[in-house]
Amino acid sequence: MKKFWGTTSLAIALGAFAVWAILRIHNFDGPHALVWRVPLDLHIYVLAGLDIVDGGLLYDQAYVGELPFTYPPFAGVVFTALSYLSDNWLIILWQGGTALALFLVFLLVFRERGYGFRPSNWLISALLTLAAVATEPVHGTLFFGQINVFLMLLVALDFLPKWRLPGIGIGLAAGLKLTPAFLGLVLLFQRRWWAAGISIVTFLATVGVGYWLIPDAHDFWMRAIFDSSRVGDHENPGAQSIRSVLEREFSIEGGIWWIAAVLVVFVLTCIAVYVAARRHNATVAMALTGISSCLVSPFSWYHHWVWILPLFLAILLSVNNWIGQRLHGWFGAQVAGLASLLVMFIAASPFVTHIVWNAMSYRYLDDVNGFGATVFIGTGVLFIAGYALSGLLPSRASSSTSGK
Repeated sequence: MKKFWGTTSLAIALGAFAVWAILRIHNFDGPHALVWRVPLDLHIYVLAGLDIVDGGLLYDQAYVGELPFTYPPFAGVVFTALSYLSDNWLIILWQGGTALALFLVFLLVFRERGYGFRPSNWLISALLTLAAVATEPVHGTLFFGQINVFLMLLVALDFLPKWRLPGIGIGLAAGLKLTPAFLGLVLLFQRRWWAAGISIVTFLATVGVGYWLIPDAHDFWMRAIFDSSRVGDHENPGAQSIRSVLEREFSIEGGIWWIAAVLVVFVLTCIAVYVAARRHNATVAMALTGISSCLVSPFSWYHHWVWILPLFLAILLSVNNWIGQRLHGWFGAQVAGLASLLVMFIAASPFVTHIVWNAMSYRYLDDVNGFGATVFIGTGVLFIAGYALSGLLPSRASSSTSGK
């Protein structure tokens, strides 16, 4: 089991940051996530569930203003459970469940990276969960009551536990919201053929359940699935996929340039996942593929980018291990803890919420110039490309072998 260096200093610094960020958000004079109310998207989930219980159709109308139900029919079936909850219980279970799901993902990253389930890992995972509200993806997920973190946990169960699921998590997540199907790419590079097959069978089962229980399921699969405008407007700064940024900043509306950009990112993702699979780093493989799914999707909101969170913890652990092995004594360990936290903060800075640090947020940068507007997705591309290129570096094992 690997040793984590500087737990004391890191926990104190991370805890102080989490308290500061939460207080800053809570005292913000404007809309924010830390308000006791049923969030907008969660309200739509409930209305969709009620519609199904009453025998209505899912895809024939908007539910709130001009906002329709954009998820597969299976999600509507699952959301019927929400229709039986009072507003207070809905807020407690959904928002609290989101925080718990994120905490479990962090804890699973510790386990997958070889640190086990030590009490200190539970503490750091809890502090990271609190601090994560300072990022736009997590703050946005809580603000809108989105399903993103639950989907990430389902997918993580296929990769991170000791007794991992054989593709069932990806299949269920794809049945709830299509984009997690992209994570099946990791199963292929891990050569987990049975798991890849089971993920497809599980997804098809969710499609079957949708057809069985949702009267207009056919309408989704034949029409609504191809209409990305139902999800949102590319001109909205919150739209953070390659296609949206190309259209908003460079007036490129899909076509050959978008396809070319998607192909480049896909190839880089394949190389990165291959490198991660060769290094037995399931956390990075999952996180980078999740980021890639946001990039190549025809439409992604900024709060879909929750995949950056396990990547940030992987970065922290890697830096902590590298520095900790080179410094000695208690003081050296604490330096390793603080230094690794600082590197993680730097990596996370392009994704900070405007409430905590407006000058670095995508909302501010989007108004600066075209380059500033690309920082959000550009950082995601850099993560993928950087890890892919790291595969060109000689490994420690190969270096020692060549020296003999």
